[in-house]
Amino acid sequence: MRDGQVSSLQAKSLAISAQGLDLKSSPPSARPDIRHLRRAFKQFGVLQIDAVNAVARSHLLVLRARLGGSHSGLSKLLDNATYERRELVEYWCHEASFLPTQDRALFKWRMQRAEDGELWKGIRRFVAENPEFVQQIEDYVCSNGPVSAGELQKNRKRDPWWGWSDSKIALEWLFWIGRVSVSHRHNFTRYYDLSERVLSSEVLKESLSEVEAQTELIRRAAGHLGVGTAEDLVDYFRLPKLEGKERIRELVENNELLEVEVEGWDRSGYIQMGTKFKTANSKSVLLSPFDPLIWFRPRVERMFQFKYRLEIYVPAKKRVHGYYVLPFLHNNDLCARVDVRADNKNGVLHVPAAHAEIPNMEPGVVESLATELESLAFWRNLKQVKVGQRGNLARQLKRVIGT
Repeated sequence: MRDGQVSSLQAKSLAISAQGLDLKSSPPSARPDIRHLRRAFKQFGVLQIDAVNAVARSHLLVLRARLGGSHSGLSKLLDNATYERRELVEYWCHEASFLPTQDRALFKWRMQRAEDGELWKGIRRFVAENPEFVQQIEDYVCSNGPVSAGELQKNRKRDPWWGWSDSKIALEWLFWIGRVSVSHRHNFTRYYDLSERVLSSEVLKESLSEVEAQTELIRRAAGHLGVGTAEDLVDYFRLPKLEGKERIRELVENNELLEVEVEGWDRSGYIQMGTKFKTANSKSVLLSPFDPLIWFRPRVERMFQFKYRLEIYVPAKKRVHGYYVLPFLHNNDLCARVDVRADNKNGVLHVPAAHAEIPNMEPGVVESLATELESLAFWRNLKQVKVGQRGNLARQLKRVIGT
């Protein structure tokens, strides 16, 4: 990396290393503990939560790719860190996410903006029209929390636009503005309580100005990404675009970020000042659709030439690659993608479709993918992998796995 020039191979290496997905990172552990989890959060900063459970919850797939362990072990580790140790907390950071509790102060400006009306139109309208009801919900949580939206609803009407109950909308508003926090989950259902009963007074009183918080979030995004465009940096914590780009400009002027030219990119990239390039090779691992390495689709296409669209909401007959498709990271490329579904009842990991992304793939790629699928099945306590017929890689993969 010389004179502000970064090759495409260097960019991939920086991105993969920053996320802890390179072979030089700590090897997967059979039993990851809180130290492993803390290190992972230093690498990615924020862990997006998603409810879809086709093979496993997204956040557990993200942790598996870095920590190893078992499905149940990672789930217990994350729950313990969040709802018992209180080292992690839930909030809207990228989307709904886990983040280190001490970082909650970095989002108080977002809570204030939400209270001032800068949030989803449906919630804003409901709160404006039903202030007394919202106050009743807060009073109920104060007297009876922790409580779920379902328990509050008690056959109340549903909002036709959102498909959410009015109690759910009120709770989401209180969550956005920081008045309530997630106390715990049961069967993935969130239970809310007053923030002062979930978090310590030290955490709640800590505060930064909006500019200070956004500057720190951009600074951290640069570290988590390794290298990224202005759009990449702003998206990582979903900052307002104009303010986010202004923070980037200020960090460049202060010599904290360095503007670079990345081979094949049509816009400038940014790296932390003093970044040293080290050759890195990636793990061979399947990635969650919401892994921080790939959650911003324009960056995925720019860096890996990989067009990625989650097709969950696409009618089945119109899907190109499948319902829940995981990209396969191997040798610093996204070289394949597989549609996966866990059949827990019959102990089978179904792979309805498998597609190669790189023509004339090097020997061993299919074998590595087969090994990773078998590892994923074992992680989910499934006994068998069954490969379907769809995709230009299906026949080869089926032959290697032997199903």
